[in-house]
Amino acid sequence: MLRMANNEHDTALHEAVQYHHPEVVKWLIEEDPEFTYGANFSGGTPLYMAAERGFRDLVKIIIENTNRDRLAHTGPMGRTALHAAVICRDPSRHILFLNLPYFLCGLFINITVMVKEILRWKSDLRKEVDENGWSPLHCAAYLGYVPIARQLLHKSDNSVVYLRVKNYDNKTALHIAATRGNKLIAKLLMSRYPDCCEQVDVNGNNVVHLFMMQRRCFRSFIKIPWMNVRALINEKNVEGQTPLHLLAHSQLRCRSFILKKEVDKMALNNQKLNCFGRNFTGRGFIWKKGKHDFIISTLKRAKARVGPLFWQKAMRKDKDKKNEDKKDEDMSQSKRSKGLDTSFLREAGQSHLIVAALVATVSFAAGFTLPGGYKDGDGMAILSNNPAFKAFVVSDSLALVLSVTAVLFSFYTALAKTKKRVNLFVRPAYWLTKLGVGAMVVAFFTGLYTVLPHHSGIAISTFIICICCSVFSIISGSVPQRWITKCTKFRSR
Repeated sequence: MLRMANNEHDTALHEAVQYHHPEVVKWLIEEDPEFTYGANFSGGTPLYMAAERGFRDLVKIIIENTNRDRLAHTGPMGRTALHAAVICRDPSRHILFLNLPYFLCGLFINITVMVKEILRWKSDLRKEVDENGWSPLHCAAYLGYVPIARQLLHKSDNSVVYLRVKNYDNKTALHIAATRGNKLIAKLLMSRYPDCCEQVDVNGNNVVHLFMMQRRCFRSFIKIPWMNVRALINEKNVEGQTPLHLLAHSQLRCRSFILKKEVDKMALNNQKLNCFGRNFTGRGFIWKKGKHDFIISTLKRAKARVGPLFWQKAMRKDKDKKNEDKKDEDMSQSKRSKGLDTSFLREAGQSHLIVAALVATVSFAAGFTLPGGYKDGDGMAILSNNPAFKAFVVSDSLALVLSVTAVLFSFYTALAKTKKRVNLFVRPAYWLTKLGVGAMVVAFFTGLYTVLPHHSGIAISTFIICICCSVFSIISGSVPQRWITKCTKFRSR
């Protein structure tokens, strides 16, 4: 009856642990102490469930009243009850993130007692890793649980410290603590096992690299004797970066580290740059503002010098700057060719103004110099009833009106300040000028036709010439620019 399970593979003991009933848990275990309670459908055993929920009393009851050889401790994702105890959702777990000193570990009594009970029952669990390769010590280093880390390291061999997480860049517990900025965990690990500082992750970063990459530099951390070894503070990762390179790149204000005599200021990375060369901007020799000024002044004080290939990179940047300037000029030329440049449009407007003013002047003069002359009596035009004369008067008036309007638009173009308004005036001025020139040609032809014999050869020749010129002017203004370019290239061949 006690061993029966529901659809979720939960026994009565699973249910009692889940809802935190200590008396029921103790009674169920005493009734059948030899039975091994396996995992439920979610993968949790009773001991794991109690540790995961932070039930310190239930963990103690299960361990003390169950046959220790038959007690299951596994959970989901390959975790053990010790994993669950370290990362359990304890009500005071938010305080653990503050990395408080060890003398305040009484605040974490639930977790520390659980860890102590589990380690007393089975100390080998500290070496067990989950499916992702994380041991309980890795979890404590990640979360910054100093008291729990002390318990895990107590009476433990050094194999736990050197376990690596393969899916986390092959990091050890010290690397994880440095990555998270948990300096107390890092100091604890290095004080117990000084040689763990020599370990590097898959990218060749040691503990000093990782602290610099997280933009964390602690003076007390640098004062640790094992951190002052030249081989450690000058070690290069796979990219050839030393901790000083990373410090300069991340803009850390750590004067004490830069001024240390053991730090090699002239170390070169794989790009043949030292820490001093990394602080130049992309344009010439202008220093970046803010924190870089502090780092550069400190590097100068430490007698750091520019790397050997900096001048070559500076010349290359100057060349790139020239290429950028040329590219900008080409782009400006392209804009002018597309009519997008304001200065080009203004220059075109000046040309339109000159042509429109000339057409207006000629049309105005032609209006008072009528073909055929005036009558002596009333001063009226002699040929006022002639249809060709009427066409002359209309076309000349149209030419005058269109050209004067084009002059006004060109005048407004000079006053426009935005590209949109310049386009608004330049394009109509162009078409008005073009139409005014056409009207002037028609006025010229009709004026000659009025005073010439209609069926004479000279009248017909004048008509043909004017028509051809008008058609040519219309076609030349309508042909796309790309056709003209292609014809020019074809002739040049």
